[in-house]
Amino acid sequence: MSIIEVKNLVKIYDNRRVLDGINLKIEKGETMVIMGGSGCGKSTLLKILIGQLKPDDGQVYIDEDEIIHMTDRELDVVRRKFGMLYQGGALLNSLTLAENVALPLKEHTKLDKRIIDIIVKMKLAQVGLVGFEDKMPAEISGGMKKRAALARAIALDPHIVFYDEPGAGLDPIVAAVIDKLIMDLSKKLGMTSVVVTHEMQSAFRIADKMAVLFKGRVIELGTPDQIKNSNNPYVQQFVTGSLEAASISAKDSTEEYIKSLVEGT
Repeated sequence: MSIIEVKNLVKIYDNRRVLDGINLKIEKGETMVIMGGSGCGKSTLLKILIGQLKPDDGQVYIDEDEIIHMTDRELDVVRRKFGMLYQGGALLNSLTLAENVALPLKEHTKLDKRIIDIIVKMKLAQVGLVGFEDKMPAEISGGMKKRAALARAIALDPHIVFYDEPGAGLDPIVAAVIDKLIMDLSKKLGMTSVVVTHEMQSAFRIADKMAVLFKGRVIELGTPDQIKNSNNPYVQQFVTGSLEAASISAKDSTEEYIKSLVEGT
């Protein structure tokens, strides 16, 4: 069953179709990785999925709720179903880690402070930060900030977690720790994960499905093995960085591929 469904999504900036008819289904409990080169539309797609940006056309369903035409009040209800891990973590520097994690619980529930404190400790424990409750963001490493931000993202036990470049700025070992946390949340807790990334090693490690965007369209969708074995030269070049894969103009051949998809040939 699809927990997220995108239909014919279009977004135009300065007469340029940043999203040009995106169609995508994300199943409950799976990890979907969205990837593509700079300017392909993946960040715009993510902003629309979380209700931060309105498209010019199309529909987005989250847990069967169509969110595009919702009011801010209606969107607030839907947003409680998902968490968001921002690229830089976006922790509030004036608050301790515990206070950062407690913030959504204080904002969106009427739980007693003692219950909130227990939940906060549980969430920090899930990301390996036991004993760091009273630390300030400035006192910890970048990887620990990402883990604290993830604890905050799952504070309300969301059905879905969105990730914006979760491994950005981290060394390979720390990035692998974040990847394992993403996989554990998906597999052990049944959360649906939507990950925007350009880190190929991470993408193939965590993904159940992958969507490759090019010029605002999904040009390839499938399992990691299917993406690795794609016949599309652009996908091959993006995944492997191979110059040989680009020897036939990636730009021209990809446009022909898109045309064939549209025309059904």
